[in-house]
Order: sequence, then C-alpha cells, then structure tokens
Amino acid sequence: MDNFWGLITSQPLLRGILGFILVLFIPGFIWTLVFFKQINVLERIALSFALSIAVVTLSIIVSNKLLGISITGFNSVLIIIVISLVPLGIYYLKRLTKRHKGESKIA
Repeated sequence: MDNFWGLITSQPLLRGILGFILVLFIPGFIWTLVFFKQINVLERIALSFALSIAVVTLSIIVSNKLLGISITGFNSVLIIIVISLVPLGIYYLKRLTKRHKGESKIA
C-alpha cells in the first residue's frame, strides 16, 4: 500500500488522471445508475460529468459549512468516496430486491 501512495505522489500525471476520474466522473456515473434506467452510453457519460461536478461541489461545501469539516485533500477524497458508495448501495439493493421479487413470482 505504501508503494501505491508513493507512486501516486511521485507521478503528477498519474495523480492528475486519477483525480480527474475520481472527481469528475465516478460519482456522477454511479448516480446515473440510480436515477436513469433507459439511457444510452453517451448520455450516461455526459450526465456523469454534470452530476459529478454538482454533487461533489455541493457535498464538500455542505460538509464544510454545516458539519464544520475542513476542506483538505484527504477529507475531499473521503467525501467523494462516501457520495459514491451511497448510490452504489442503493443501486445494488434495488437490483437485489428486483431479482428477489422475480424469483418469488416464479415460485
């Protein structure tokens, strides 16, 4: 694990690419899985960028102003991970209940 963090901190290009993906794509993509069922890939990617910008910015500002959490790089990454895991859990719970309902109808 220490080698991984050392690699990221020593390679600014790799750090920038991973940061770009983490901040501007992943949270919005996961939220589009929850909110939008029948859209094509191009629409999902475009919405991912827009939702990521909005959700990440608002969540960091709200956590700073309302919860008093200081804005640091580490805190920002933790907030982004949380706002990405919440919709991921919702998405998988919806799929699990949908699959469970389908099995109960067959039985």
